Amino acid sequence: MVISQRQCMRQKSKAILFVLLSFVFCHNLMAQQKSDTLSRPRVGVVLSGGGAKGFAHIGALKVIEESGLPIDYIAGTSMGSIIGGFYAIGYSPEMMTQLVKEQNWDAVMSDAIPQKYIPVDDKILDRHYLATFPFRDRKIQMKSAIYEGEMINLLLARLTSPVYKIRNYEELSVPFFCIGTDIENADAYEMTKGNLQRSIRASMSIPFYFSPVEVDGRLLIDGGLRNNFPVPNMRNKDVDIIIGVDVQRDFHKKEELNSMAIIMDQIVAMADVDAYTRAKEDVDIYIKPDLIKYGMMDFNSYDSIIALGEIAAREKLPQLKHLADSIRNIQDFKIERPDVKPLDSVYVVALKIEGVSEENSRFIRKSFARYYPIVMSIDDIETSIMRIYATGYYSNIWYEFRPAAKGVNLVMHCKEKEEETVSVAAHYDTDYGIGILANVTLKNVLDFPRRSTLSADINIAEDPYFKLRFHSNVSQKFKYGTDVSVISLFMNQYDDRIINNSYSVQDNKLDLFVEYMPNLERQLRLGMVANYVHLRDNLVHVVKADNYDFVPYAYLNYHVDNEDSPTFASRGWKLNVNGKYIMPFIELEDGSLMRNSIVIKCDVEGSIAVGAKNALKLGATLGSSLGGNELPLCYRFFVGGQSHMRYFDNIISFDGLKFTQMYGDHIAIGKMSWQCNFYRNFYAVASVNGGYVTDQYDMWFADDSFVFGGGLTLGMKTVAGPIEVSLMGSNRCSDMVGFLNVGYWF
Repeated sequence: MVISQRQCMRQKSKAILFVLLSFVFCHNLMAQQKSDTLSRPRVGVVLSGGGAKGFAHIGALKVIEESGLPIDYIAGTSMGSIIGGFYAIGYSPEMMTQLVKEQNWDAVMSDAIPQKYIPVDDKILDRHYLATFPFRDRKIQMKSAIYEGEMINLLLARLTSPVYKIRNYEELSVPFFCIGTDIENADAYEMTKGNLQRSIRASMSIPFYFSPVEVDGRLLIDGGLRNNFPVPNMRNKDVDIIIGVDVQRDFHKKEELNSMAIIMDQIVAMADVDAYTRAKEDVDIYIKPDLIKYGMMDFNSYDSIIALGEIAAREKLPQLKHLADSIRNIQDFKIERPDVKPLDSVYVVALKIEGVSEENSRFIRKSFARYYPIVMSIDDIETSIMRIYATGYYSNIWYEFRPAAKGVNLVMHCKEKEEETVSVAAHYDTDYGIGILANVTLKNVLDFPRRSTLSADINIAEDPYFKLRFHSNVSQKFKYGTDVSVISLFMNQYDDRIINNSYSVQDNKLDLFVEYMPNLERQLRLGMVANYVHLRDNLVHVVKADNYDFVPYAYLNYHVDNEDSPTFASRGWKLNVNGKYIMPFIELEDGSLMRNSIVIKCDVEGSIAVGAKNALKLGATLGSSLGGNELPLCYRFFVGGQSHMRYFDNIISFDGLKFTQMYGDHIAIGKMSWQCNFYRNFYAVASVNGGYVTDQYDMWFADDSFVFGGGLTLGMKTVAGPIEVSLMGSNRCSDMVGFLNVGYWF
């Protein structure tokens, strides 16, 4: 190993320092009879920022502990503040490794609400936009950050829970500080006191990725922008020896600057280069893991990154051991580390809510326990907060424990989300063609009622639609609203390869409803609909051309959904039961009114995990029309196609049939598929389905009504949604049927 002249001088200086200290200590021992305690050199550890590369700090700390070297102070910036803060709390490198492995980093870093916390009506809507922009003063603006960091808030609150009583970071098992950047004054800000989780959260607020955090009246972002390697700050803590672990990589070449993560990595590296260089020169032992293959967002590569941190530190192990022995020769010491784990539960004396009005405070309280004091688990607290976050009416949510006489006060911080947003989405599939969706959503902008959402959709497509929704949450369990929609759809019916009918539907609907949600997984909705349908028969085979029908009906819908994913579920099930009572307003050809009719449809679907990458999915659809008259065509059940687009609830997908190829008043269909996530984001689905479709009740299960199909789908998960290619066949098509899906559906 080549040692620079500067390093040699530093080692000689340190050796001289040890001799001088030994002389001073002996002199003090003889001269001061009242003192029987010798002071040894103090050791500080500084951990740089670097995003996911900061996992290497865990491996380095493991080796430092192995060397027997005491750590008297620890500090960090950004990811270094997380690892350093956890070590200061008392977590061992082994425990930190376990905690890292337990996290779903994709969800944590993207604020992805776990599916179990999403209200069932939002699951039904299932919206994924390519981009969302704030709309203020009649102008589209940019958000301050892509994500608010709600998942990070919950994670930090849980992991810092063992030290909730400590407000001075020098009182931790190892004294600690971290660095943030004051975005108003463009200064580095050192945090040594306060709420530990908020200080760490501020220090790692990646600009434009996570929203800034207010601490001590300052608006802070990632400390790496002003002081990514706070060695000078550590020198001011009266430490004698500094060990620096640096995970910041050298500058990227221009051909490598091809992603937001890499560019951000470069920006951090560019920030105050001279200060960073001086900091590297000022450390006594410099540990630099070889992380050239990894970027700041490679959180799922934690195993390799931790190992590289350990490898780099192990190269310095002889030097670390020598230093530990030298310090022990000056004064013997004993290293004692607490055995720390996140709290499982706390005794809550009272719940306090800060940042919202009293009326909203009452709404939020209904997600928590009703009576206090009470023992609450951290899991229950997180569940309650996720329910509040999932409503979409609140932002900047985080919680803390404040010591009380006989337990803790649970303090929840949040703000009412008053926002106007403009969102865009795009989708293509073989059934509906290409569509571009523009959405405008207003949350909490009306003075009355509160917790209301007004949303408008315009889908510019081959089959266009306009939808206007107004929903208001009266409480956690009750909601009311109205939906207005104008939908145009072109459909064909086939006899094998031949089109036997083609018609266009324009559906105009006004829906008034009330809704009861006993929990996040279940919904019971009761509504009244005024439906004005314009049906144009392009071949004039089934209905009269330009036929207009006014169809009022009442409906009852019961929906259950606890699947773990909207696109590739491996656990859970869904149930959707819908009953419509169609009122006698339709005039028949003989001048009489159509008699009362009832349409019932039930969908059930379940997913069973088979190992880590496979899942079996079973499903069935049963539907029937009851009444003395033939229903309008648009109220029958249409079978065929693969799209998940939700234009109408009476279109049922079926492998091997063209879009809306068959229709009938009575259906019974069973489905089974095997899903395999065979490589990273790539998956395959083999499916088979069969059943009966007929217009006549007494021919429901006749051989002539039987339809059977199957197919194979290859897909890939992307940020913009799944990309899927399917090839299918059935007993009603002599040719194979293909299907292509690109993007999330709407």
